[in-house]
Amino acid sequence: METKKVFSDEIAAEELKHINWNDVETYPSFPECEKCDEKAKQKRCFEQRLTQIIYENLETHQVVLQDSLHEKVMVVIGVSAKGEVKIDSLKASEHLKAQLPEFESWLEKAVTNLPKTYPAQKRGIPVNTSFQLPLTIKSE
Repeated sequence: METKKVFSDEIAAEELKHINWNDVETYPSFPECEKCDEKAKQKRCFEQRLTQIIYENLETHQVVLQDSLHEKVMVVIGVSAKGEVKIDSLKASEHLKAQLPEFESWLEKAVTNLPKTYPAQKRGIPVNTSFQLPLTIKSE
């Protein structure tokens, strides 16, 4: 009988080839989303709650605009392996930036005021994630 000695580095390297690094086992989560038992429901809960909190924070600012506004904004949100949430990037039109120069700081404040956030996990290990969050900004 012939045996071959396999080193742990070789096993780890082989295992790493089969991991899909673009997918996580659990999404970032807020305490109220932890009860969701399905991955899709947990993701939806997190995104809906995050969007709700951001809109609630933005609605606290009373703004008088010269023109009506109906803009789509793409916010890339990052959640670290420690559960820290930050805005990675913001794509907004020049018109929106001119009408609401404080908009980015308002968004950052809203993200800073988020409740405790649990990080995404891959194979039981907390990992960094980021995702796109589309926002619609409307005024009359």
